[in-house]
Amino acid sequence: MNIEAVLDSDLGSIVAPAGCGKTHLITEALSIRAKKPILVLTHTTAGVSALKKRLRRLSVPASHYVVTTIDGWALRIANSFPTSCPISASPDNARQFYPELRRSVFRSLNSGGLHEIIKASYSRLLVDEYQDCDNNQHNIIASLSQVLPTVVFGDPMQCIFSFAGPMPDWQREVQQRFPLLGTLRTPWRWNNAGAPDLGEWILEARETLLRRESLDLTGCPNHLHWHRLTGTAQTDLINQQNAQQRIINHNQTDSLLVIGSSVDERSRHTYAKSSRTTQVVEQVQLAQVVAAASEFDRLNGMELVESILTNVSTMATNIEMRQTLTRIQSILSRRNRKPPTPFEHALTNVANSSERSDILTALQEVENKNGARIYRRNAYTALKNSVSLSVSSQDKTMSESAMIIREQIRQKGDNRIPKRAIGSTLLLKGLEADHCLVLDANARGMDNKHLYVALSRGAKTVTVFSRNNQIS
Repeated sequence: MNIEAVLDSDLGSIVAPAGCGKTHLITEALSIRAKKPILVLTHTTAGVSALKKRLRRLSVPASHYVVTTIDGWALRIANSFPTSCPISASPDNARQFYPELRRSVFRSLNSGGLHEIIKASYSRLLVDEYQDCDNNQHNIIASLSQVLPTVVFGDPMQCIFSFAGPMPDWQREVQQRFPLLGTLRTPWRWNNAGAPDLGEWILEARETLLRRESLDLTGCPNHLHWHRLTGTAQTDLINQQNAQQRIINHNQTDSLLVIGSSVDERSRHTYAKSSRTTQVVEQVQLAQVVAAASEFDRLNGMELVESILTNVSTMATNIEMRQTLTRIQSILSRRNRKPPTPFEHALTNVANSSERSDILTALQEVENKNGARIYRRNAYTALKNSVSLSVSSQDKTMSESAMIIREQIRQKGDNRIPKRAIGSTLLLKGLEADHCLVLDANARGMDNKHLYVALSRGAKTVTVFSRNNQIS
């Protein structure tokens, strides 16, 4: 499919299976100069950041496009026209605020009052990851399409965020409003990685899973490696980590995504904790980091020390919480025979002062503690940076600083993903690596769509553990 199909269409949809050149097609369309910029809407700030970075790398002039999230654009409209887009909910209450924002902006768009402003601002509209739109967002895009030529890109087989609320049916609602222009069918991700056979298998697997038929995991032996789960947790963990180590040993400079449970975050942390090389991909909300910073704000003395140890022990190995607490109490009462380590000394200062600077020193000393290995690097760094920001900006609480750091991380997009990482399909959708390892294709929540998303992350090889080689 070429860019003329995009730029010559008044209304349409393009089905874009994973790795088949969707982003390239969008950037090509944006490279063509128009009288007014093209509005490009997607769902996440990370997605916006990644697309802008690619456009800059290709030297596409910024005057050619406006790239933002659907909600970001809606918020800009609501802030510009507060009378016609009233919102009573607070942004702090996201579950109420964003649905109300979308409904309010949709009503304003439908009234026709903004039509001339929109036509004067943009030449056309492109919407990425359309399968992730909820009904309210779909209504906004449908209303905009009455004013602007509109093409939407998406893949119903990658619709895995439906838990957020009702979503439009792809065939009965999306394609009725945006007629199908075509489906991308060249597996560029795998062709470019030198694994065209795997790319063709992934496309065939997508069709098989779309029909909800059984998929044979031994169907691409040169690139797809299947291993049977035994049902014994410790044996399976050893086998999974051995498989991971074989991938790394044979491809020492390559990237690897390990795909764990989408419903059990703790199991992913446990896997990373027992692995020497795997880092955890964190949810962008960084809920634990914000909660920890809030605890640090309100606690003092030994309660603060205990909170620091409790939180850090979920991010690093060998924190020895009980033993360390006993040592701090001994040091404070001058009953210790051995001198304190730098980590213990820092925690003793926290117990005495509860100062932010001492909290920061304690967090910094975690990295120097004998036997400690940080396996949730992004969360740990975010927590450390939150405290650091509150030290340099005394007018901000640690929890306020954590929210600022969280927003900075959101903007970084794929930079937050380690080279060898474990996450879930919900966290890794849209990303790719040289290799991927699926820990349990039979896991709770791993339906046909999640399985397709998981299988399509690896460009060179895919390794899958499951109870048997036939799966659906």
